[in-house]
Amino acid sequence: MNKIKILYLDDEVENLNAFKASFRRDFEIHTALSAEEGYEVLNQYPIEVVISDQRMPGTTGIDFFESIAVEYPNPIRILLTGFSDINAVIDAVNRGKIYRYVSKPWHDHDLKLTIESAYNLYDLQEKNKELNSKYKKVFSDCSDPILLFNLKGKVTDFNKAAVTLFDTDQNTLDTIKLHSLFPLRVDVEQIFKILRETGVIEGYECLIYGKEEVKTCLLSANTITNSYGEVISYQAIIKDITEHSRMSQMLLKKVIETQEEEREKIAKELHDGVEKSLATMSHQAEKLQEKLKLSKDATEDLEGIPDVLKKTIRELRRICFNTLPLVIEEQNLIVTIEELKMKLINADLSIEFIHPDDFPEINKSLKISIFRIIQEFVQNSIKHSGADKVTIEISTNTESIILNLTDNGVGFNISELELSNGKGLDSIKTRIDSFNGSVDISSIVNQGTEFDIAIPIMMN
Repeated sequence: MNKIKILYLDDEVENLNAFKASFRRDFEIHTALSAEEGYEVLNQYPIEVVISDQRMPGTTGIDFFESIAVEYPNPIRILLTGFSDINAVIDAVNRGKIYRYVSKPWHDHDLKLTIESAYNLYDLQEKNKELNSKYKKVFSDCSDPILLFNLKGKVTDFNKAAVTLFDTDQNTLDTIKLHSLFPLRVDVEQIFKILRETGVIEGYECLIYGKEEVKTCLLSANTITNSYGEVISYQAIIKDITEHSRMSQMLLKKVIETQEEEREKIAKELHDGVEKSLATMSHQAEKLQEKLKLSKDATEDLEGIPDVLKKTIRELRRICFNTLPLVIEEQNLIVTIEELKMKLINADLSIEFIHPDDFPEINKSLKISIFRIIQEFVQNSIKHSGADKVTIEISTNTESIILNLTDNGVGFNISELELSNGKGLDSIKTRIDSFNGSVDISSIVNQGTEFDIAIPIMMN
C-alpha cells in the first residue's frame, strides 16, 4: 500500500525534525520552512494531506491554506495551533478552510489518526471525482437524451442528445419546466406519480415535442438521493422510437387493409354469386307455382319455397353488409352510416346521427375504419350495454376527423375496463392506433358510455 503523501509546513526546524522522527515509517513526508518552500513542494509532488503551523512569521497557516485553495484544492488541510489562537481557528473551520485543527504539542497517536482520517476523506473525494468524471463522459456522450430535473420539474442538467431532440437550444433548456416538453400534461403528472410511488420508471411511452415534429418516445427514470437517503432530483433517459412506432403503425394499417380487402372480396362473391342464384331460384319457384296446378299437398309444399328463399336472401344481404357494405365504394361515409342506421331500424335501439352537410370525401381505408368503429360501438351497445339510444356525431377540423359516440346503457367501471377483454374494444383501439389517432373513453355505471375519438384526416 502506498504511503500517505504529507506536506508539513513549520518555521521551526525542531518541529519538522520531530514530525519526521515520529511518522517517517508511516507516511511519505515532505517538509517546508516557509510558504515559498511549501509552494515548491506542491508543484513537485502529488500531496494528499497538508499540515501547517498557524503561527509563522509573515504568513499564518490559515493564510497559506487560503492561498493554495484555488490552485491546489484537493489536499486535505490540518492546522497546528496553540490555545491562544483558538478563536481564529474556529473561524477558519467554520468557513470550511481546514479539515481539522490539532493543538500543540500534539500526541503522536492522535495526530496519526487525524492524518489517516484526513486521507480517507481525500481518497473518497478523489473516487467521487473519478466517478463523476466517468458519469459526465457517459452522460455527455450517450446517444440517448438524458435530463436531470428537480422535485418541482425544473430541468437542471442535460446532455447533447437532449439538445438535439428537444425544440429548444442549449442556452434555454436548463431554464424550462418539464411539462413544457410534453404535449400531454397527463404524461408529466403520471411520471411524477410513478417516481414518487416507486422511485423508478421503465419504458413509459409518451409524446415529446421535437424540433421538427412531436416524437414518440420511451422514458425511463430514477430518483437521485443525497447522503441521507432523501430524494433531491430525478434523472430521465429518453429513447426516440418515432420511426419504430411509425413502421409498426404502417404494418398494423397494412394488416387491417388486407383484412378489409379479403372481406370485400367475400362480400362481392356472396353478392354477385350466391345472392343472385338464390334470387333466380326464388323467381323460378314463383313461376313454377303458377304453372303447376297440382294436388293441394304439392301446392302447399311449393308455396313455402319462395318465402324461405326470400328470408335467406335478406340474411345474406345482412351478412354482406356487415362483412363490407359495398355502397361504401360508391357513396361517401355519411351515406354508408345512414344505411347502417336503416339496417337497424327494427332493433330496439334509437340511433341519432349528427353530421355536417359538407363532410369531405376521405381515403377509402380511413372511411372503412371509421365505419367499422361505429359499427363495433353500435353492436356493443346492442349486445352488452342494454342501451335504447345511441348518438353518433361526426365532424372535422383542419387536422382531424372527430367522432363522438355515446349510448345510455349500463356503462362499466373504467378502472376495471372489463370491456377491454372483448374483441369489440380491441378492434376499435387497433383501428384508431393504425391511423395514429387517439381515444378518450368515459363511462358511468347505469348512465352510459362515451367515446371521444380523433383521427388525422387522409383525403383521397
